Amino acid sequence: MNRVVWIDGERVDLAAAALIGQGGEAEIYDLCDGRVVKWWKPADHPDFAGQPVAQAAAERRLAEAPAKLRALPAGLPASVVAPNGLALAGKRSTRVVGFTMPRVTGTALLSYGEPRWRRDHPIDGAELISALLALHDAIAALHRADVVIGDCNDLNVLVDLTASPSGDAAVRGQAPNVGRARVHLIDVDSYQLAGFPCSMFSERLLDPRLCDGELVPSRPHDRDSDWFAFAAMAFRTLLGLGPWGGVYPRCPPAARALRRISALHADVVYPRAARPLASLPDALLAVFRDVFERDVRGEFPRTLLASLWLRRCTQCGDEHARDTCPSCRHRAPAPPVSVSGGLRWHVLPRPPEVADSHGVRLSGGTLLRQTRLGDERIGSVLAGQTRIWIGAALGVGFYRAGGYAVGFVFRPDRGGLDDRVALPAIHGELVAAHATIADDRAWLWLTRAVNGQLATIAVVIGSDASVLATELLTDTPWLAGIAGACASGSQLFVPTDAGIVRIELVAGAIACTRVFTETASLVSAADRLALAPGGIDVIRERDALHLSLN
Repeated sequence: MNRVVWIDGERVDLAAAALIGQGGEAEIYDLCDGRVVKWWKPADHPDFAGQPVAQAAAERRLAEAPAKLRALPAGLPASVVAPNGLALAGKRSTRVVGFTMPRVTGTALLSYGEPRWRRDHPIDGAELISALLALHDAIAALHRADVVIGDCNDLNVLVDLTASPSGDAAVRGQAPNVGRARVHLIDVDSYQLAGFPCSMFSERLLDPRLCDGELVPSRPHDRDSDWFAFAAMAFRTLLGLGPWGGVYPRCPPAARALRRISALHADVVYPRAARPLASLPDALLAVFRDVFERDVRGEFPRTLLASLWLRRCTQCGDEHARDTCPSCRHRAPAPPVSVSGGLRWHVLPRPPEVADSHGVRLSGGTLLRQTRLGDERIGSVLAGQTRIWIGAALGVGFYRAGGYAVGFVFRPDRGGLDDRVALPAIHGELVAAHATIADDRAWLWLTRAVNGQLATIAVVIGSDASVLATELLTDTPWLAGIAGACASGSQLFVPTDAGIVRIELVAGAIACTRVFTETASLVSAADRLALAPGGIDVIRERDALHLSLN
C-alpha cells in the first residue's frame, strides 16, 4: 500500500516509525515540525480486509471529506484541533487523502473516568472540574458556530494539565479551588455540519432519545445529543462509572439505556470501585437523574460544575463535595486479623513493592537487557510503537505497523526475541493494552474502540510464542479487574467487586472456574493483586492485605 502524500508541494513518506496513533478511519503521523497529518485509510487498507461495508465507507469518506473540510466555519474555538493544510495523493493531484493539523498532547478524558487509572495517577479534583468546564465551553462555542459534534465521546477529548489557557484565570461563579486545564477536541472531520450529517456514534454515550427499539440512532444527532454525551462524560469523570454502569439483574445491559435505568436507580448494584454517589451534591445528582432517566435536555448547567468544590477528606483521603465525608462518617476500624471460612487475612504494614523491569528496556528500535558487561541486545522492534511487559521468567510485547500487529516473547535473563506470536488483527483505535505474566505464559489484553464500542481481545501466549487462546470479551463481568490481576502457573487471579475470581483455559477457551466469595468484602475491581508466600497480597488504595486462600 502506497503511504506517500504531498503536503505544501513536498513529497512526504508516511513511515511506520512516524505513526503516533490510529483509529477506525485514519492513521496519524508526526511531521516533526509541530504538525501531524491525518491520513484516511483507503478501501484496500489491511484493517478493512474482508469487510465490504467498511471498504465502501472508506471510499465514501475519501470522496466526501474534502468538501466537508472546506465547509468548516472559520473561527472555531481554540480547543478544537482544526485542519491547517491538506494532504494530496500526488504532486499534481487534487485528490485529498488527509489533512494536517497542529500536534497536541494530552490524556484522553476516558482515562480520567477509570478508577484504577485515577488511583495510579492522582489528579486534584480541581483539575477535573477545570477540564469539564473547558469541554463545556468548547461544545457551547461549537454550537454557536452551528456545528454539532455528533460522535461526542471521551476518546476524542485530550486533557492537558501541563499548560494553562490564556486569559483571566478567574471565572465568575467558579469554586475557589478550581484549577486550569486545557482540552483539545480532535476528529473534527467527523463533526456534523449543514449538508454533512454525522453517521458515527459511540454506543456508551449515545442519546437514547435518538433510538427506536435498539441502541442505534434512527434520527440524526443534534445539540441536545451533544449535551447528553457531555453529561455522560461528566458523570463518568466524577464518579468512575458510566450512566448505565453497575448491575441490574432484571434487564440486559444493552437495554438499560433504552429503558432509562441508570446507575442512579435504587435497584442497581453500585460498583465499590466507583466513587460514592453521595460524594456529589444533591443538586448535581438531580440534574444527572433528569438527563438519564427523564430525558431532560438542553445545555448542561455550567454553574453546577463551576461551583463544585471537591475536597479531600483528612481522615480517609476520599474526595467529595459534601460537608461530611460520605465514606468514613460511620465507618468502624477493621480488626487486623479476621477468619471467615477458609479465608484468613491481615493488614500489611505497607503496600508491597512493585516488581522491577529485570534490567530490560527499550532504546529506540532495540530491546536491551542489562548485564554485568553492559547492555546486551535482545532484538529489534519498531521505535516509538512498541509496548513490553516483563515478568521474572518471561517477557511479552507487540507493536503495530501498517495495519498489522507483531507480537513477540523473550526471556529477561538470556536469549533473543521470538516474534512468531500470531496476534489477531487489531482493528480500530487501541485504547488500552495490558499484560499479566506467569512463568510459562502471558495473558495479553488489548482494548479497542470500534464504532464507539469498547471491546477487549484476550490473547494467551505461551513462552514458545504459541497462541494458546484468543477471545473477544465485551460484557464479561470480571473484565474490569484485569489490570490488577496476577498469574500463577496456568491460573489467573482477578480482583472484582464480587471477590477474587480464578480464570483458566478450559478446552482452549478462557473461563472463570472459581469465585472466592469470602473475599468480596475485602477486594474491589480497582485493587491490584500480587503473589506472595502462602497467599495473595491485595494492594488497595490506602492499605494492603495478605490473604490466605484455602
